Amino acid sequence: MNDKELISIQKVIIHHNLDEQFIESIESFQLIEFVVKDSDRYVYIEQLPTLEKIIRLYYDLEVNMQGIDVINNMLDRMDAMHRTIQQLQNKLKLYE
Repeated sequence: MNDKELISIQKVIIHHNLDEQFIESIESFQLIEFVVKDSDRYVYIEQLPTLEKIIRLYYDLEVNMQGIDVINNMLDRMDAMHRTIQQLQNKLKLYE
């Protein structure tokens, strides 16, 4: 794990003007993987788009954490199905 791959949760809170309770809710629903280092919490940079999507769903669309969890699970399943469809289409092209 490289320190350049992590960003401080405090920076995210300040940048997006969030409250600490919101971050704790995300952590309790295990929507984002947090890393604790030197008693500070960090998030992997590649998870920032997911975190920002959660922020938009919660604050802009007023979706609660349970709804965000359901939406994330459905989007993950849709992505898996899309990958499966692509693989099947590629196999089909071999037989055409």
